[in-house]
Amino acid sequence: MSVKVLPEEVAAKIAAGEVIERPSSVLKELIENSLDAGAARVSVSAEKAGKALIRVNDDGAGMTPEDLRLSVMRHSTSKIVSFEDLDALDTYGFRGEALFSALAVSRLKITTCRAGDEAASFIEGDSGGLRAEGRAAPARGTTVEVRDLFFNVPARLKFLRSDTSERAHLIRVVEEAALANPGVSFSLEVDGAEIFSLKADAGPWESACLARARELLGGRVAAGLTALELRAGELSLRALFSLPDSLYATRQNQFFFVNRRPVSSKTLQQALYRGYDIMRGSKHPACAVYLDLPPAEVDVNIHPRKADVKFREEGAIFKFVSGAVNARLLKAQRASVALEPGAIPAPAAQPAGEQRAVFGTGIPPAKAADEASLTDDLFAAEPAPGASGPSWYQPPVNYLGQLAKSYLVFESGGGLLVVDQHAAQERILFERYMDELTAGTIRVQPLVIPLSVELSASQAENIMRWQDWLKGAGFEIGRSGPTHMLLHATPALFYFSQEAAQELFGYLSEVLGEPSRSDEALKRGTIATMACKKSVKARDFLKAQEAVRLIEDLKAAKDSFHCPHGRPTLFHIGRPELARRFQRTTVI
Repeated sequence: MSVKVLPEEVAAKIAAGEVIERPSSVLKELIENSLDAGAARVSVSAEKAGKALIRVNDDGAGMTPEDLRLSVMRHSTSKIVSFEDLDALDTYGFRGEALFSALAVSRLKITTCRAGDEAASFIEGDSGGLRAEGRAAPARGTTVEVRDLFFNVPARLKFLRSDTSERAHLIRVVEEAALANPGVSFSLEVDGAEIFSLKADAGPWESACLARARELLGGRVAAGLTALELRAGELSLRALFSLPDSLYATRQNQFFFVNRRPVSSKTLQQALYRGYDIMRGSKHPACAVYLDLPPAEVDVNIHPRKADVKFREEGAIFKFVSGAVNARLLKAQRASVALEPGAIPAPAAQPAGEQRAVFGTGIPPAKAADEASLTDDLFAAEPAPGASGPSWYQPPVNYLGQLAKSYLVFESGGGLLVVDQHAAQERILFERYMDELTAGTIRVQPLVIPLSVELSASQAENIMRWQDWLKGAGFEIGRSGPTHMLLHATPALFYFSQEAAQELFGYLSEVLGEPSRSDEALKRGTIATMACKKSVKARDFLKAQEAVRLIEDLKAAKDSFHCPHGRPTLFHIGRPELARRFQRTTVI
């Protein structure tokens, strides 16, 4: 085939695809234009998840009629003149592709007016060409309307996700911009419903950012945040991040900004996590991390949508951020440590008569040579032929007590059996729930008073995509506003507290994708999480009869050796191993 130059219309659509992936891509570019224009107020409205309409109105500097016409031409920009200008870039936009790309794949109208102008100017166009221009009533600022996105690129329109999913992306974009700019007021309306209206706060950074986080992420998340401000030469770090006792099951409420630009940065995220050292466990902090440094030290031009950045000195940035976070957390930890004698409460006393419970079939213990030790066949998937249960179950089994309110200790076949009560209960609930779900016989328990869960608006949108599937799984959900979810009913197997519901919905908002595109592994993981949230927790005191019931139920499980997440539920030390530990030559 011979080489040809693409027609301008085709080239424009291809270029637009690099910048505009979905409605939220357009919105991000338009908001950045407003902020670069010095806007103190940005108002956003959208219809049909942004596919029908995205409108951004601001009170920024506005443009002249000449600049307005130039603004939709490819690579037209007021931000840079030469390539070297990128080393001094302090604006969001710079390549001059946003409005050009929007014009190529939508019906675009821009109305703009500078302070003192007698009239505003407007242009209209679609498919890359201008169709009309004229004058309008004066109102300082700029309004951009993007209608019928991808109307002329049906293939791209087909690949957009559900309206609920696209709305969530739109909301996330405004949340990022609002957190990055607490001194700017933002409002968002979707399909005629107000999602939020945020007033500008010109006060000190910490109080202004905390107030903005409280409005966007909710009071519960904001209450668990600590603040950090640190400067080292030309590096400046300001951050809000969760204290170790206020961590979450997901990464949903994490925001990173470099020179006010929302970015995805593995360097910053990993530096934040390193700062927690061993304090974090498997949970995740909420955060808003703001790093400012000379423009020449960071490359913002490595991604068409400017979503990723690359630091010139990755190691130095990592060390700076992780060290600052760790120092702040250690200081906070010391403040809460109990130093006085008697500050640690004594364990709760067990009720009289429950020091020991015995159960089993009465069959004599197996011979020593056949007993399992830590290195024998303890974790075999199937019980031994003729056995009445898994290999760890060697009657008679005697309950000895509870360690650290977390581990149940039994004598089994003369050896020692230690059970993680939380992991064991997870496995039991998981299998019961899976059996009911597979058979389509889930018993549902309506809640007399629905549980209300506070989330960010984008989190709530993510969960609502799964409303129908969750109903089939025994969960009836609804909303009582943009940032509040309601739990109306749950599977009868589970009893949800307010805290458990909050944690579960926070987890679901991040891990759930498109219902129609999710495989069974994701759904299984979701169910495992449900079981986890409702299981007996570590630090829960169990009565002897409750411990006995737990071990009997675990014995009957299909996989009694692992929780749904793969953690072991128990370990067993046989009589030979005990004898070896005490250097005995014979087994008792």
